[in-house]
Amino acid sequence: MKNAAPILTFRHPVTVLRYLKQEKQWKKAEYRALATRLPAWEQTTVLHNGCVRQGQLLLHHDLLQKAEGTPTDVLLLSGPQSVNWISLTASHKLPFFLNLHPKDGEIWVELLDNYYPNFGSKARDRFDLLPLPPGKSAAIHINARFWHTLAGSGMDTHYVENYLYLENLGVFGQATLVENLSEKLVFEPEKEVDLRQVMY
Repeated sequence: MKNAAPILTFRHPVTVLRYLKQEKQWKKAEYRALATRLPAWEQTTVLHNGCVRQGQLLLHHDLLQKAEGTPTDVLLLSGPQSVNWISLTASHKLPFFLNLHPKDGEIWVELLDNYYPNFGSKARDRFDLLPLPPGKSAAIHINARFWHTLAGSGMDTHYVENYLYLENLGVFGQATLVENLSEKLVFEPEKEVDLRQVMY
């Protein structure tokens, strides 16, 4: 008889968030040669860190042993394999355009464009995009043009475009620890926000 998967009980309820990022970068000549400025994003991915099945939180059996940060009340599943504990008593910056912060008892996603402006990109204004309540998901399309210094050859223009997927999986008191976790995720965000700007 197969042994049942072990159950981990958290010391206090934990909010579990997911953040997945797709990115494409081009040099100036490559970008100008594109027939379209709309990248073909992957429609699915395979998760190995955690997922929810039939209302139960499943985590890879040794995931939390590798988690960064001190255990808090928010667990961030970052990418398909990583995880870290984060605190939302204030805010948490996500690479490179977004910030999570508490507001009116909810988790909000905020635009915080302060990375690529360091490399010459025009900064966008900082503002709240949307709340991310339990069980909801969102995708954000955003781009930037920046300048990169190449060794001995001056400045080169680069273009970047991101597809940023966020999901609030809910609040859980326990997790089932699973070996060889493999779960297919189809990107079907309930909200999509397009923040792309025309780049020349």
